[in-house]
Amino acid sequence: MKTTPAWIRKTAPLSAAAGLLALALSGCSPTAGAAVDPSCTPKHQFSTITKGTLTVAAYDFAPHLKLEGNQITGVEGDLLNEIAKRECLTVSVEASGGAGAAIPAVQAGRADLAASDWWRTKARAKLVALSNPVYLDQGALVSVAGYKTVAELDGKKIGSVSGNLWNDEFAQVFGDKFAVYQDPEAVFNDLAAGRIDAVIDSVGATTARFESNPIKDAKIIPLQPDPRIPVTAHPGQLNWPTKLDSPELTKAINENIEELRKDGTIAGLLKKYGMDPSAAEVGEPNML
Repeated sequence: MKTTPAWIRKTAPLSAAAGLLALALSGCSPTAGAAVDPSCTPKHQFSTITKGTLTVAAYDFAPHLKLEGNQITGVEGDLLNEIAKRECLTVSVEASGGAGAAIPAVQAGRADLAASDWWRTKARAKLVALSNPVYLDQGALVSVAGYKTVAELDGKKIGSVSGNLWNDEFAQVFGDKFAVYQDPEAVFNDLAAGRIDAVIDSVGATTARFESNPIKDAKIIPLQPDPRIPVTAHPGQLNWPTKLDSPELTKAINENIEELRKDGTIAGLLKKYGMDPSAAEVGEPNML
């Protein structure tokens, strides 16, 4: 599992120059998808970098996207495979260079879109075209007691990881009852040992962590809005960035996203991978 907090990685603007350098130094590592039926009729007309192929810049970040041999799975992986099927495309993954190379790969025309939990942010919108929100990367209230609201944490000891988007606001409300840890291992070890009462993290990251390192009786509850902590009302909206000059591709991706939301596919896949199906209800598009 990645140790870099998702909240840092998904909201920080990329340096185009640094990213392009990383891209130049990394070779392409494609993984091929299944063959397409020659009688297939695509739902939309748009161009891709390689004819007949949807090239996705991604890296392993479960449960959002998993790289498994020459396949992608996870919530995003399954959704992109379904979109490719509807558009008569195979999926190829540009996985070299990790997170730092994904957005530059789209900018440079090495990938059609970026995946692996990219949020809609104002800084990112200057570099790439942002798709409609796919689902929410919800914050999580994690505890053994099963607390459901921030209000229930009054007087309790709470932990979070350095760099998380909400840390300053939680610190203002909870004072010395709120502790910021340098890494997720330490904060979850303290939760398991009973030294703290709750951890504020993300649903996706905690779900993936508990697959291999569960805490007995710990529950992951989506973080509910609290008026004292405004950021709780604005979870990150995951999207698939595309190149600024590819409006037909962006439009096709957006229309597929909305169809997959309406037919329940997004909610179903969130549930399949251990996340809350309510994250499929994204509200109005916004940018952090």
